[in-house]
Amino acid sequence: MASNNVHRLVTNLKYWILAIGGLVSGTVLLYVSGLPWFSDHESLSVLANQLGGLLIASIALATLWDLVGRRAFFREMLEVLELKHDIHASGLASIGTDYKKVVDWDERLHSAKKLDIFAAWATTWTINNQTNLQRIVNRDGAQIRVILPDPTDNACVKSLAGRFNYTSADVRSKLNEAIDAYTKLDGNGSRSGRVEIYTTVVFRAFTSYRIDNQFVVTLYHHMGNRRGSFPAFTCREGGSLYAFFDEDLEGVLGASTQIYP
Repeated sequence: MASNNVHRLVTNLKYWILAIGGLVSGTVLLYVSGLPWFSDHESLSVLANQLGGLLIASIALATLWDLVGRRAFFREMLEVLELKHDIHASGLASIGTDYKKVVDWDERLHSAKKLDIFAAWATTWTINNQTNLQRIVNRDGAQIRVILPDPTDNACVKSLAGRFNYTSADVRSKLNEAIDAYTKLDGNGSRSGRVEIYTTVVFRAFTSYRIDNQFVVTLYHHMGNRRGSFPAFTCREGGSLYAFFDEDLEGVLGASTQIYP
């Protein structure tokens, strides 16, 4: 730290020496431009006067920049660099308020081999991505794991009904419909082992999709209906966000009941 301060003092000293030198030079040029000799050499008088004024103005601006602008710029750049470091450390890849656009679903799912779905039921998402989901199931070495709320647990069903403004009967119907849809992905129950379905009583605070080495997460809002936009983001493996959702998902799986196959 002391070494850095010495270099800083030397740099500042050089700057002020140059500034004082420039200021003196500018003043001298302004003075001599008004001497009688320059009256007979008008072009030189104008040149000396303009150079003197330019030097003084430049020194004034440079001093203002050094005292105010440079420090403000440094603070701003420091904030930007810190934010960039935080984003890099978190592994955040994209963010928005439309889960359909925050990631190119077709591109991500087209060649995926590992897919984990943690959702309330995600029926619309499943229908929209049916073709790619079927490709994953038919791909050698691929696997889809689905973690859904337990339709047989009254407390779980009741909490979902309150969140989404549905009746308990509606929630059970949607959950059973989702279970049937994911089961049918596996060749109408051929039990290839490439589709695994789990149920859990864990209350959903978000929906997440782990596609190979990337998480796509969508949040819920707390309004009385589900209309409107809500935050969604993606994060890559190696970042702190990915680590959190990875650990969270594995924890939920460890406490879930496998119902298929």
